[in-house]
Amino acid sequence: MAGDPLVRRRRQFSKLKGWHRNRSGNWQIEIRQFRVTMFENALGWGAVISHPSRPEGTFTSGRCGNFVEAQGAAFDLLVMLEKQFADA
Repeated sequence: MAGDPLVRRRRQFSKLKGWHRNRSGNWQIEIRQFRVTMFENALGWGAVISHPSRPEGTFTSGRCGNFVEAQGAAFDLLVMLEKQFADA
């Protein structure tokens, strides 16, 4: 399964060069018009993903115990949203 492009993309997601801190201090990256923003609050880590055609954003479900877990959840949500936009 090492040749699976989705597995490779997931492994590389946290290493992408576009990650930066936004004005609020949250980690953020833009990928194919999607903006992924990582955040931490009293409940733990999460992410919100927005797109120009749906600027209200979609949040990861629940909260993760650390940043790395939240990045994994954000990647899974991003893949789902990419598929929805492709099917529309």
